[in-house]
Amino acid sequence: MSFSPRPERAVLAIIAIFTALRLVLAATLGLGVDEAYTISVAHDLELSYYDHPPLQYWIVHLFLPLLGDGRAARLPFIALFAASSWLLYRLTRQLFTARAGVAAVTALNCSACFTFGLGNLVLPDGPLMFALLAAALALARGLFAQPETTPAALATWLQVGLWIGVAALSKYHALLFAAGILLFLLTVPPRRQLLRQPAPWLGVLLALAIATPVIAWNVQHDWVSVAFQAGRGHGGGGLHPGYVLANIAGQAVWMLPWIFVPLVIAAGRALRAGPDDERSWYCVSLALPTVTIFTLIPLWGHVGLPHWQMPGWLMLFPVLGDWATRSIAPARLRRWSVAAGVLVVAVAAVIVGEALTGYGRILAPALFAAQDPTLDALEWRQLPRELRARGLLRAGTFVITTNWIYAGKIDQALHDAVPVVVFGSNPKQFGLRYDPDSLVGRDAVVVAPDDSMNGIAGALQQYFGSIEELAPIALGRSGLPEIHLRVLLAHRLARPLPAPNGRTVHSATVVTPRH
Repeated sequence: MSFSPRPERAVLAIIAIFTALRLVLAATLGLGVDEAYTISVAHDLELSYYDHPPLQYWIVHLFLPLLGDGRAARLPFIALFAASSWLLYRLTRQLFTARAGVAAVTALNCSACFTFGLGNLVLPDGPLMFALLAAALALARGLFAQPETTPAALATWLQVGLWIGVAALSKYHALLFAAGILLFLLTVPPRRQLLRQPAPWLGVLLALAIATPVIAWNVQHDWVSVAFQAGRGHGGGGLHPGYVLANIAGQAVWMLPWIFVPLVIAAGRALRAGPDDERSWYCVSLALPTVTIFTLIPLWGHVGLPHWQMPGWLMLFPVLGDWATRSIAPARLRRWSVAAGVLVVAVAAVIVGEALTGYGRILAPALFAAQDPTLDALEWRQLPRELRARGLLRAGTFVITTNWIYAGKIDQALHDAVPVVVFGSNPKQFGLRYDPDSLVGRDAVVVAPDDSMNGIAGALQQYFGSIEELAPIALGRSGLPEIHLRVLLAHRLARPLPAPNGRTVHSATVVTPRH
């Protein structure tokens, strides 16, 4: 990670090295639960979807004929993150210096969250980060460029509106980013007069126009997607300060402590400087709503997920780059960069080794007795072979499982060749994929991990002519049975299964089974 006199070359080299690492990870790690779910429901082209806006699904759908529904579906998202790294460099160079841009890109790519997760996987964060960085760069050019190179105000704000609209097609975090822009304009007195001009509001209208598919879909579906996301932070009664601390610890681990701690230090100094240091405050303002809200939600909810804050932290990497190049000697910064790069590769090797072989269960069974998170990346490729060997995938048969996680795994393993429906309370988009009436008269294979199947035979009995228990199926690595699937065969569906959560399936968006 050299900080050479030619920073563009250094940045491109860093991007190339870590893109190569992501390609290796993409080829060797199985699809995670969110990825399998995304790829499964992306077979259906919709205005929007139950849990997220549509852009990640549109990207997968667009590339399905070329890349298929396996690990190659990650390639557009890896390319997007490489482009995002370049945008981060240009944003940091615009605000601070080119050397700070090299440091920012190095730190971003040495973070586990971005290298192993958000920058590598089929997730909404890939297009979101690209769009947010493009919006931040467009506005930074309008606010901080030299007078002779400053673009016209209308052009600036239309670009910002365009990219915020694209971000809104990716994830609802776009609203918090827009709130960050408003925070900056309100807290920097010379910038407040911009709000009296028409250009920013024309940008808002453009963003809303681009986000129209998300709005229209939610109107058609009683705002179910917005309600789902708004309810994710709700938990039990009372305040839970311990949850906040646990969430912060999760962010530190997920980002890696040697990245997270310097980032917090740099952000803290920028926060103390306030609007007087306008360029640093710009980054802080863009980050503050996202980082603050998702870190405090656990106070009255549940622990939450540590990646929810990451689009906010992304906006603080320019501040980290500036602080690092001004506070750390160049030779020491080079050594830190090399060490951070080596460590992230070592972490990647451990993760890949465990995900492929499950050797942790062999070498330290007590450590993995409760849970092995790498099992999320175990693809259920063995399942179709087992079902076909038993003659269970006859024409007209459909599959029932117990929640969206297993539905995604099953559907992706079957390559969307058989309808998969969820009989349970958490189907997400699988609750909208198929018209329940179209399945009447058909047999169903009921399959899910045995610990999620309690009482399901009795609950399904009223819908089918008969149900029989079949031999279970075990999935695993290195010859170990790690996921135990219970299997039932339900004969002839007599009446439609209930809509999950009691919701009405809207015929305008239901896809008639093609199978």
